[in-house]
Amino acid sequence: MLKRTPLLIALLLLSVHLLAQQKQLTYCNPINLDYGYTPIPNFATQGKHRATADPVIVNYKGDYYLFSTNQWGYWRSSDLSNWNFVSKSFLRPEHKVYDDLCAPSVWIQGDTMLVFGSTYARNFPIWMSTNPKGNDWKEVVENFDIGGWDPAHFVDDDGRLYMYNGSSNVYPLYGVELNRKTFEPIGTRKELLLLRPERYGWQRFGEHLDNTFLDPFMEGAWVTKHNNKYYLQYGAPATEFSGYADGVAIGTTPLGPFEHQSLPLSWKAGGFARGAGHGATF
Repeated sequence: MLKRTPLLIALLLLSVHLLAQQKQLTYCNPINLDYGYTPIPNFATQGKHRATADPVIVNYKGDYYLFSTNQWGYWRSSDLSNWNFVSKSFLRPEHKVYDDLCAPSVWIQGDTMLVFGSTYARNFPIWMSTNPKGNDWKEVVENFDIGGWDPAHFVDDDGRLYMYNGSSNVYPLYGVELNRKTFEPIGTRKELLLLRPERYGWQRFGEHLDNTFLDPFMEGAWVTKHNNKYYLQYGAPATEFSGYADGVAIGTTPLGPFEHQSLPLSWKAGGFARGAGHGATF
């Protein structure tokens, strides 16, 4: 019996190794995506080539869909490891901009996926699809009049729809309820949150958080609900710094009031991926 033990252990180890090969249990950042090469022409003159940002992932009918800034399309995956690009422009001919879905909002409402890109103009549509796998899209709203930069939409458990937006070192993040059928605002936008760099050091502007020459920026709103509390996520203090992080504030209603939490939700100082801000949790 003792002589057989090493063989038994070897067989067990082989079984575990084969099982690990069959089912991937972990994922590594950054993921390897074929994102846009010089999506904006003058990037090349500045020595910049591959560029994207502001990722958002939603789960729809068992697949993951990833949208990000200026990609003229989106990615689909069934396992968060292998991604297939779907080519699609969300601009109309009259949109004289390169920002095709800049910092997009993507949300699931019933059996429908909806998409809206950042804009200060009044002529940008909200898109919808019940078959994003087949790249089948149509405009559900031709012109979303109130616009919004760095938008995010949230559907509460009771079916009510909210939009959040804001990207500034002066103005706060805003929130407003929308009619879930017409997408018209219900009331006016409400001021939700401002940074407090004098209280929370990680929010201070600058590579060394020394608040030199500019006030910090707050952007990239995203809301998650858990145990009847609302977690308002935001990016700060600026995308160009290694300390770009995701802060979070907590409220008991979708439109606040929200209370700052002292530490970031996610933070990465330096390295290949600079910072961890302006993303969407899922």
